[in-house]
Amino acid sequence: MVYALGIDIGATNTRIAVVDAAGKIVEVERLPSRMAEGAPFFEQVGQQAQRLGEKYQARAVGVGTAGQVHRATGTYLPGLYPEAPWVGVPLRDLVAQATGLPTFVDNDCKIHAYAELKLGAGRGYTDFISLTLGTGLGGGIIANGELVHGAKGIAGHMGHISIDPSGPPCPCGNRGCLELYASGTAVARMASRLLDRQVTSPEVFRLAAAGDELALAVLEQMARALGRGLGAMANMFDPQVLILGGSIMQWYPLLEEATLRSFRSSAMTELRDIPILLSPLAGDGGVLGAGLYALDQLEKVER
Repeated sequence: MVYALGIDIGATNTRIAVVDAAGKIVEVERLPSRMAEGAPFFEQVGQQAQRLGEKYQARAVGVGTAGQVHRATGTYLPGLYPEAPWVGVPLRDLVAQATGLPTFVDNDCKIHAYAELKLGAGRGYTDFISLTLGTGLGGGIIANGELVHGAKGIAGHMGHISIDPSGPPCPCGNRGCLELYASGTAVARMASRLLDRQVTSPEVFRLAAAGDELALAVLEQMARALGRGLGAMANMFDPQVLILGGSIMQWYPLLEEATLRSFRSSAMTELRDIPILLSPLAGDGGVLGAGLYALDQLEKVER
């Protein structure tokens, strides 16, 4: 059996998995994400991956990471946080040096889109957009069966479509970005203002599920924004399906009606029937996508 290492570097936790060519996770290790430490943290990730790689004679490493990574150099870009300690860290080179293996890196949400293509709700489709809704909102674009990267590798940051040009400023430099309205952070911020106390997004969803009117109003606002964003994506890319994943999707029944209503009023007439699917991959999409992406990229290099 052929194995790869799939690494998922999230804002809170990092997972390193051994993934076989069929998309099965054979073994997984976890460690807290400490991106604020800069290069030493990523060196540690590489060293831990090296031990797993040797154990299974892995052939390649795939890494999906929070933040923006330059496609040609594998180095972290300034992205939303130009002063962050990880900016300029050569992620691909650090992992490749530690493991001694061909290493391929990309944004974690784009890697999740690749997992949808290979194993998830995007299987059997060639053109779709995958969104990951959690603390923030990220995405990935699949066109003609391939992950879309763009010139620098930044394509797919769908959370930074502006749905309100007069809205609040975003760290990306834009105003009124979708992520400012349709994400866990946005839900918590809107609800805290209305309730006049600090609440978390899971608390807001639980309150809404129990029928709290203010919480339901917050989710209505989020769902309308999400629908407008999905409509803009449909109009731009004409996908076969739109796929929603991430921790917030466990609450999608509270959002579905308003999201669909807003989507259908925002999409062009011919696109209003595009299916909106939920990801079946739960928390495994990051490592699975990274491992399979590495194997596929290695095959292309070796041809």
